[in-house]
Formats: sequence, C-alpha cells, structure tokens
Amino acid sequence: MSKSYVAVTYDVCEHNDLYEDMNEYNLDSSVDMGKQVKRFAEQDIAPLVKVYETASSDIGELTLYKEYKFKEFECDCE
Repeated sequence: MSKSYVAVTYDVCEHNDLYEDMNEYNLDSSVDMGKQVKRFAEQDIAPLVKVYETASSDIGELTLYKEYKFKEFECDCE
C-alpha cells in the first residue's frame, strides 16, 4: 500500500481562543513537502499546517505525520 499525505491549514489566535481548520490539500509526492506546505501557509495566511499520513485510500484513517509552524503568519493581537 502506498502512503499519501494531506496538509490541513489552521488559523490560530491564542488571545481569542481560536483554533480553526481552514483548508485541506493533497500533497504531491514528487514535489518537496516543505515547499508545498509553505505555499499553502502563504496562500491561507496560516500559522500552523499539519500534515497527515494515510496508508490507504480511506481518508478517514489519518495519522499526524508532521507539524509546520510559521511565525510570520501568527496573529499580532493582544
């Protein structure tokens, strides 16, 4: 079984108790994962992107693979 990866962008604001998923993207295994994740974070202005792994075509069985944090997209509210 081949593995596939899904990136989910999150909007996070600790000051307003916000932790909300925004968009989901299928990753292309032929392209560098970090570059794809960075592009998604820029597109959604997301401070957090989680990459999930699945070993089957069943998208319901996802396992957290890696988290990427982007300080440049963190909220600056107080």
